[in-house]
Order: sequence, then structure tokens, then C-alpha cells
Amino acid sequence: MFPSRAPMHTDTYDTLKSGVPNAIKTFQYMRDKGTLGKGYGIRLDSGDLAYISKKAKKMLDEAGFPDAIISASNDLDEHLINSLKDQGATITSWGVGTNLITAKDNPSFGGVYKLAAIQDDDGKFIPKIKLSENTEKVTNPGNKKIYRVYNEPEHKIQADIICLEEETFSENEHLTLFDPVEPWKKTRLAPGEFSLRELMVPLFKDGKCVYESPKTMDIRAYCMKEQETLWEESRRLVNPHQVYVDLSQKLYNDKLRLLDEITEQKMKMADA
Repeated sequence: MFPSRAPMHTDTYDTLKSGVPNAIKTFQYMRDKGTLGKGYGIRLDSGDLAYISKKAKKMLDEAGFPDAIISASNDLDEHLINSLKDQGATITSWGVGTNLITAKDNPSFGGVYKLAAIQDDDGKFIPKIKLSENTEKVTNPGNKKIYRVYNEPEHKIQADIICLEEETFSENEHLTLFDPVEPWKKTRLAPGEFSLRELMVPLFKDGKCVYESPKTMDIRAYCMKEQETLWEESRRLVNPHQVYVDLSQKLYNDKLRLLDEITEQKMKMADA
């Protein structure tokens, strides 16, 4: 029914003695009939995937099907895939299911809305902050937006900047990045050394949807393109380099000001 997309499941009985030989017979029949498309191949779903894939590849090559896709599945995750590649597995397509949709290592994700600003009677937003004993729970005040900073000419991610809605940055001016946790660590980028892209896009405006969801393949293409902007050091599985998220100087100053105000209020209440 789908000759141009015909992956054959080969491990129902015996992959190398039954599954692959019968798949090859099917491919030969389809080739003779002129119905063998570019998307044909086999799927491995059990056993030693590294060993079996190499043996299957040899059988397919010798039968005249060197371009056959070898797809693998069976509870794969990034660590297994990395290991199989290190072992020289001849797998060309990875079927990741269970461990992709169930977040095996982090089965829950906590999301909490925090008040960041209050609009006064004049329509002006007044920034607010939440104080916590846990540093990571102290919020960033005000209406915000995010810029991604790319190192040029490599076009790799340098950092993300969280800034206030009214702030703008220019690629024609110097840009200073600093760590909001350790603010003495600063990086100054000169014009020509970086490019900027605003990440947030509006979904609703004045109660109306202004966003059109892209097609699935467009989303895939976007994700593949963005992956290439990650440094190799950030993509390794063990001890990856951190992608930094910084605050703008203005947002950082507003945050410190509000924290100081809260501290002053607490001190006055203690004195009273």
C-alpha cells in the first residue's frame, strides 16, 4: 500500500535468519515490479541493536540495497543512542517513543504563576517581586521580553537576556552581559561580534488570536536549525557547558531596588 515508505519489521521471529532475508526478498520483488521507493528499509526492535544492525547492513549491501534505511526502536533514550553510535551501529533512523513522552528521569514539572507587575489607574505597570528563602524562587519583576544573543561569525548561542518590555538593544552598539548570580562576571561584546533575535512572539492581542501555528515539518526544520546554534560543548551528555540566561542591567537594578525596599520595610517593622 505504501511502496515509497516501506519499513519492514524484522524481529518477529529471528531478525538475521528470518526477518532480514525475507525483507530482502520483498525488496527484490518490489524492485522488479518497479515499486521500490526511496523510503524502504528495515526496523529493529529487540536484541543487541549494535551487533544486529551491523550484520543487517552487511546483508543488505551484499543483496544490492546499500541505501536501505535501518531504523531502531526499543525504549531508546539519548544515552542508549549515544552508546550505539560509539559502538559503530549502522542505524540511520531512531525511533524514540516511551522515553520521549514520559520524562523518565524527571517525571514531573512544576509550573507556578507569579505576580510580576500591577497595572495602576493610569494604565502604567508597577513592577512587583516575590521574596523567598530559596534564591531560585525570587522572581524577576516587571513586564519582560527575551533576546537571544548569537556569537558571530560562528552564529552560536552566547546567552539569553531577560529584559524589560520597553528596553531595546542594537547590534551596532556594545553589549554587556553579566551573570545575575555573580554580577562581577561580565562579558562585553563589540558591534559585529554578535547578533540579536527576540524570542517571544504574541499569541493573543486585545483578546484576539494573532498567531498561526506552523506546520509540523516547519517546526522540525526550525528545531534542527536551532540545534546547530548550540556549541558542541553544550550538546555533550556528560558535564555539558551551561547556556547562560542573563538579566539586563535595568532589570537587575530594579530587582535590587525592590529587594532593598522590602528589607527596609522589614527593618522598620522590627524596630516598631
